[in-house]
Amino acid sequence: MVSKVLITGGAGYIGSHAVVELLANGYECVVVDNLSNSSFESLARVQVLAKRYVPFYQVDLVDWATLAKVFEEHSDIESVIHFAGLKAVGESAQIPLEYYHNNVGGTVVLLQLMQRYRVKNLVFSSSATVYGDYTRYPGMIQVPETCPLQPSNPYGHTKFTIENILRDVAASGSWKFAILRYFNPIGAHPSGLIGEDPLGIPNNLLPYMAQVAVGRRNKLSVFGNDYNTRDGTPIRDYIHVVDLAKGHVAALNYLQMRSKNLCEAWNLGSGMGSTVLEMYEAFAKACGNEISRDVVGRRSGDVPLLVAKPTKAELELNWKTELDIKEACEDLWRWVTKNPFGYSQHGVISRKVSDDDYENRLVTLGYGSRFQLVISNKGASIVDLLVDGQSVVLGPGDPGDYSGVTIGRYANRIAGGKYDLNGKRYQLVTNENGNTNHSDGNCYSGKHFLGPLVKTPSKGLFIAEYFLLDKQSTGFQSDLQVGVIYTLDIQTKALDIQYKGVLSRGQATPINLTNHTYFNLNKVNAATVQGTEIRLATNKVVDLDGTLHRLSVSTFDAKEEKSTVLNTEGPCYDHCFIVADHTSLDSTKDKLRSILRASHPESHISLEVLTTEPSFQFYTGDKLTGFLPRSGFAVEPARYVNAINNSRWKETVTLSGKSAYGSRIIYRFT
Repeated sequence: MVSKVLITGGAGYIGSHAVVELLANGYECVVVDNLSNSSFESLARVQVLAKRYVPFYQVDLVDWATLAKVFEEHSDIESVIHFAGLKAVGESAQIPLEYYHNNVGGTVVLLQLMQRYRVKNLVFSSSATVYGDYTRYPGMIQVPETCPLQPSNPYGHTKFTIENILRDVAASGSWKFAILRYFNPIGAHPSGLIGEDPLGIPNNLLPYMAQVAVGRRNKLSVFGNDYNTRDGTPIRDYIHVVDLAKGHVAALNYLQMRSKNLCEAWNLGSGMGSTVLEMYEAFAKACGNEISRDVVGRRSGDVPLLVAKPTKAELELNWKTELDIKEACEDLWRWVTKNPFGYSQHGVISRKVSDDDYENRLVTLGYGSRFQLVISNKGASIVDLLVDGQSVVLGPGDPGDYSGVTIGRYANRIAGGKYDLNGKRYQLVTNENGNTNHSDGNCYSGKHFLGPLVKTPSKGLFIAEYFLLDKQSTGFQSDLQVGVIYTLDIQTKALDIQYKGVLSRGQATPINLTNHTYFNLNKVNAATVQGTEIRLATNKVVDLDGTLHRLSVSTFDAKEEKSTVLNTEGPCYDHCFIVADHTSLDSTKDKLRSILRASHPESHISLEVLTTEPSFQFYTGDKLTGFLPRSGFAVEPARYVNAINNSRWKETVTLSGKSAYGSRIIYRFT
């Protein structure tokens, strides 16, 4: 049976890595975080990395009523991993009341709600700072869990206080608490997708040094070189954050295997100590750069030595570190080189659609430039596209006839809503015409995609990737993994869209993906496309029954240069035009073809559409939902209409086994 875990502070540095490991070990996760020192983007990346949806709530733990709603909505929560809290040693000495209010007060609220909703397992993120300066005990090099606790700063005092609260609560009834005293987390996920991104000035050695290495800060301050250590700088036990995350999974497993109440503490560390200067050398070697540094005075609250004795965790939790300092520094350097500004990126703006819907976020690529794209998690859709400040697409309507969304699992029409695969007939929901259009109720327009994973802008390129786990339904008996990649080139004013699809489970399935954006290049009257000049690459069309014929339209190679001019009295088009007689299931490596050219004399904006697809649906938007008729025109590169029922083209839309589907569209503006 799958166990559901609530993770407080799950969007933070350690919390996000723990979510990855929990998901990998079969747990379901619910994350709450107030985002005071974290970013939702970390969780968006976790979901892409794990290919799993994770519910998120922006909640401050001291807000009893709001946190209670999370427990109400997820009544099957069995355990809690508690990371949330302020954590800077130096800052805690300046604002101790805030530390006690947030760390201790928030924990009390959490425990009250756990008691109310009968959740009795908790893994608590404590700290080695509770030991204070244990060198007061002669000969103690590694600190064991039995060492008397004597924190030397307000941050450590809050952790110490919470530990005492847990012991008292555990003694009152059937509670199971695991207290994890970990030492100095460093590194990042080896993928380079998630890592430490402190807001403001970093308080810890490695993230500060990393920001110096990428030019965000001038030099590293070494706080004291007069300690009684081998090089005069403090010694710490540095632990890779991935190892630390796995330690929380091990502790949770331990609690779930115990039937009696308990409250136990374990050190999570390597048992090896490194000085500040030794870590400086290790990271400088990993990045291959000299890092500017200055030695300054000691920092209040720092102790000379803090190294774990991790024997108890190894014996009881069956956990020990597997990654060393070298790997941690290399992973950290990978993270900062891929994300020099952390989760924030120049020219990329992310915002939530509403306070209670974190599944749907709007991301602007190319923000501040003359070519901007706004995309949404819902349907992996195009919400807006601006060329020189002018919007050239229709936003989502009501429901907008799928305006801007990714259409799938099967774009365009299926005659009678029926198809045969491997000797079995499938029936889909049909419309008033007796056909299925855009998969009807299973269309991606209403589905929330994971992500987006936004890659660091380079040379004017912005890349955002969405991911969808498309589960089987009555008409499509297979699970798909679908990817949508947007690439915005602000130099050439081109938007490149790539679609990918592979089977993850089940039988063969039809697949046909495209984007359903309506364009309007009219600067004077955005309510109509009247006056737009359009030419197509072909006048050859195919009907739903497979009949091929030709229409009277202006084409690129026509002798007469006059284009078809769209106006409210002109002909209505809703046809599938053919530009190639065959294509591969994955067309992304095929030749790009220019299929449509459009311009408007008032705006002086021209659009060219290119694709690797063999056909495209051209529609003059005469029956738009949520918009006036002919407010925009659509061009949808995809596979042939009703191809799944046409023996000539069936294999081009049938995904099975280990095969892969792919397609590509480019919208280029001048």
